[in-house]
Amino acid sequence: MATLEIRDLHVSVAVDDGEKQILTGVDLTINAGETHAIMGPNGSGKSTLSYAIAGHPKYRVTSGQVLLDGENVLDMTVDERARAGLFLAMQYPVEVPACPCRTSCAPRSPRCGARRRHCGTG
Repeated sequence: MATLEIRDLHVSVAVDDGEKQILTGVDLTINAGETHAIMGPNGSGKSTLSYAIAGHPKYRVTSGQVLLDGENVLDMTVDERARAGLFLAMQYPVEVPACPCRTSCAPRSPRCGARRRHCGTG
């Protein structure tokens, strides 16, 4: 299991007329076996932090460290970071149509006379 340490991280993002500082002094330690949720309003830097750690070329770490088990992640190439487990994956779940009778359609449900026709349960 790995420990991720972020120390005094400062990140800028490329914009049309140069760069804009987004993160200023982020500190975070995630120990092996822990789960953390990073929450905040739009524009607070959540995505910037993720992209910077993953190595997106639009995001530049201006100072600070990102360490994975003591190894400097910022010295790794993007594919090395991914192999170490630091990457982004977006999920777009498939929409599942709702049951027309709006019940769980459990077998023998008294509210779902049509369950065999539309749910395939029977």
